[in-house]
Amino acid sequence: MAEVTETPITRSAAVLIDYQNLYHFLKNRLQSPAQPGDTACEMIEALREHLAEEGVRIARGYAYADFSGLDEHVRHVQRALYLHGIQPFYVPSTMHRNTSDLQLALDALTLCAAAPEPDTFVLFSGDRDYVPVVQALQAAGRRVVMVSFRDHLSAHLLENTAAGYFFDAEELMSAAALEHFRDEDEAPSPEMRTEFNEVKELPYDIDYEALEVIERYFGQYEEVYLTPLLRKLSEELGDVEGHDPKSMIGDLEECGAARLERRRGMPYDYTVLIVNREHPAVIEVKEDLAADAFSGDGYDGTEFESEYDDEDNDLDGDDLEAEDLEAEDEGEDLDDALENEGDEEKA
Repeated sequence: MAEVTETPITRSAAVLIDYQNLYHFLKNRLQSPAQPGDTACEMIEALREHLAEEGVRIARGYAYADFSGLDEHVRHVQRALYLHGIQPFYVPSTMHRNTSDLQLALDALTLCAAAPEPDTFVLFSGDRDYVPVVQALQAAGRRVVMVSFRDHLSAHLLENTAAGYFFDAEELMSAAALEHFRDEDEAPSPEMRTEFNEVKELPYDIDYEALEVIERYFGQYEEVYLTPLLRKLSEELGDVEGHDPKSMIGDLEECGAARLERRRGMPYDYTVLIVNREHPAVIEVKEDLAADAFSGDGYDGTEFESEYDDEDNDLDGDDLEAEDLEAEDEGEDLDDALENEGDEEKA
């Protein structure tokens, strides 16, 4: 009988999971019957086993989220996390949009100075906001392991993990979950609605940046033509890993911060975006921009307002058709995709 040998435990690790981010990512990419909460717990268990195979013991583990805002098996998920050695850390989303990020960063630095301190830090997130945390941990001589889905990993974050390594989170998913895991290009277009979705926290910081662009350049209007809006988001935010204007609009819709509506036009119908002015994220963005303007560092939007009035907000049907054709050539046009959906439904 072959002798079974176990890898000796030589390292201790602190595992810090941006669970709020992970949950929303899985929710957007998993198809029924796969559930994001169950899949996340399976992935965390697989991570624990992977670390054990490398001789790493989880000394401390935390998962940060506003669990009350997650709509599926809250107690079941929290219990499963605890059994996997991960303590659920409740962070109310109503405090600030970056509360989870700030708490994770604070705990990482606190654990780094604790005695006995972990020699390895496993950060389960791909957001660029954690670059300073990674730099601080590595400067203190700690080994850093980044766990994230490859298409959602910030290039800036990857560049700063030279003292550790990156582990693709997709490798932690079971075969059953992978069968229901769709590629980003297969994600459905945002649903056309006549009312806002239930108010929820926006899943990504880039969604707040999208709101800032909308408020900064289009905040004076009750509704915004979708085509110039998509173009402006692309110009202002550029190429962001794992996100594009289409997905940002989808996030805003899903969380009740905005909705899309179709308008009659000649010769073609067109689509507009309407912002939910009562959404906490929208209120926060407006207050931040107002504070910047009051301090003298803000942007008054006058120059762009004139340009938008002249070129975009007064578009007639022929101009809208030309705008849509141009955007289609550039590969940015969500409007055409939504119009095609509507035509298919009418047919």
